[in-house]
Amino acid sequence: MGPKSPNVRRRALWGAAAGLAGAAMIAGAPSAAAEPVSLDWFNVKGYGAVGNGSDDDTAAVQAAINAAAAAGGGTVYFPAGKYLVTPTASDPALSVNGNGVRLVGASSKASTLVKKTNGILLRMSGAPTDTSGAMHRRYCSIENLGFNGNGKTGLLLELYYNDNSYFRDVFMSSNNDLCIDAVEFWDSRFYNLVIEASTGTANSTTQPNVWLRNSSATSGWGYSADNVNQIHFIGCRMEAFGTGALWITQGTAKSNNPNGIYLTDCKFETSRMQGGPHLKVDASCRHVYASNIYAYAGGFASGYSTAQNIIAWAGSAGALENVLIANVSSAATVNSGVDLYSGSGSTAVLRNVVGRYSTRPTGGHIYYEASSTGDFRVENCHANIGVQSGGTIPTKNQANPPLRMVAGAVSDSSFTHTPVDGTLAVDSTNKRLYVRVSGKWLSTALS
Repeated sequence: MGPKSPNVRRRALWGAAAGLAGAAMIAGAPSAAAEPVSLDWFNVKGYGAVGNGSDDDTAAVQAAINAAAAAGGGTVYFPAGKYLVTPTASDPALSVNGNGVRLVGASSKASTLVKKTNGILLRMSGAPTDTSGAMHRRYCSIENLGFNGNGKTGLLLELYYNDNSYFRDVFMSSNNDLCIDAVEFWDSRFYNLVIEASTGTANSTTQPNVWLRNSSATSGWGYSADNVNQIHFIGCRMEAFGTGALWITQGTAKSNNPNGIYLTDCKFETSRMQGGPHLKVDASCRHVYASNIYAYAGGFASGYSTAQNIIAWAGSAGALENVLIANVSSAATVNSGVDLYSGSGSTAVLRNVVGRYSTRPTGGHIYYEASSTGDFRVENCHANIGVQSGGTIPTKNQANPPLRMVAGAVSDSSFTHTPVDGTLAVDSTNKRLYVRVSGKWLSTALS
C-alpha cells in the first residue's frame, strides 16, 4: 500500500484530534469553544473582571497579576473592554509584584484600564527599600493596552527601580498629571507609545507626559544611588499636552548622570501649551541622542499666552539632529526653537535643526545661554523667518574638521575621489593654501 496523500494524512490527524476532544468532553473538560488552558496565560476575566467600564475590576485584575507573578512570570490578558480600577491615597490601583510579567490587551484602543479616582494607576517598580539594583523589577512588558486617566491626577505608570522592560503599542490619554515617571530605569524600550490629551497644571515644572530622572526624592522611596540609562524611544507620539512631552533630568538627589538615552522618529505636537518645553535634556545628561524629531507648537491652552522654548538642550556628548520645529500662524507660541546650553568641557551639538514658523519666534530660532562655558557645534540650523540666533552668541566653537594635508602641490589626485569646487587643502611642505575653483587648484602662500 503506497503512502497517503497530504490531504488524507491531515484528515486522519483531525479525526484523531476530534476523538481526543470528545474524550476530554466526556471526562468533563471544557467545551471546544472555551479558551484553551495555558499555564502561563492569565485572562483577567477568568479572575472575575467584567470590563464594562462601570463595575470595579481592581481586585480581579490584581488577582490575575498576582497569579502570573507567583508562577514566575506569564501573560496577563485583557480581552476587549474597559477595566475600571481604583487607586487610594497611599496605594496604586494595580501593582506588578514579580518579574517576567507581561500585560497584553486586544489592542491599545480595545482594551483599556480606566482610573476611577486620583492616584497611581499601575506600579511596575522594584522594592522601595533597595537602591542597589539587586531588587529591581525586571523583564516585564506592556503591549496593546490602553491607560485612561479619566481626568484624574496621579501617575498612569510608575517605573521606579526597573530594568529590561519594554512597552509596545501602548495608548495613554486623559490624565491630568505626569503620565510615566521613571527613576533608576535601565535597559528598556518604548515602541509606538502614544500619549494624548494629558497635562499637568499651568507652569508646572514636574508634570510632563514622560519624565526620566535619577531620583524623585532626596531620601527614601524614589531616591536613587544610580541613574537612568540605556532607554530607547522609537516611533513615539505625544500630542495635546500642556506642560511638556518628554524630559530627561538628574532629579533631586544631585548624583550621577542620566546617560545613553535615544529618541528616534518621535513626534511632539500640541495646541494646548501652558508652560514647559516639549523636550528637555538638562545639563546633567550625557550621551543623549535625538534624531528625526518633529515638534509643533500649535496654540495655547485656554487662558494661557506665554511663548515657550520648544526644546531645552543642555546635555553633553550627544546630539540633536534632523529636527523640524513649527508653529501656528494665529499666535506667537514660540520664544526660541532651541534653548541651547554648553557646560564646562563639553560641546553642544546641533545639526539640521530647522524652524518652519508661521509666526516668528519672540526670541531667536536658537538661543545661546549666557552661562555656557563650553563649545558649540551648530551645523545647517536655520529658520524661515525671524532671528536666527539670540542670547549670547558664542565666542567658542568646536573646531571644524581638519583640512587635507598634502606634502607638495595639491591636485585632484591628492584625493580618493575627485573633489568638488570649493574644497580646501594645504601644501604642508611649501606652506600654501589651495582651493579648487572651476576644476582648477589655486593657491596662496601662508604666513
